[in-house]
Amino acid sequence: MRALFDPDVDAIADEEDLAEFRRGFAAVGEDNRRILMILIPKLVALQERGDSATALSLIAEIKRIVTGGEGPLH
Repeated sequence: MRALFDPDVDAIADEEDLAEFRRGFAAVGEDNRRILMILIPKLVALQERGDSATALSLIAEIKRIVTGGEGPLH
């Protein structure tokens, strides 16, 4: 049995997360896909800076787009 902190386990988890993201991204319409391609790198940058409040706000916007709610905020 491998330890939970084993790099191989982390790599498998990353691969599964990436596969799940790709499945969800493929299900999104072309217009929303373009919007998400802009928002997701911004989310990563916020995470790296530790700006949780803005990251959570952006996640809410992404969720609205993906679930077909309101259009994007300009």
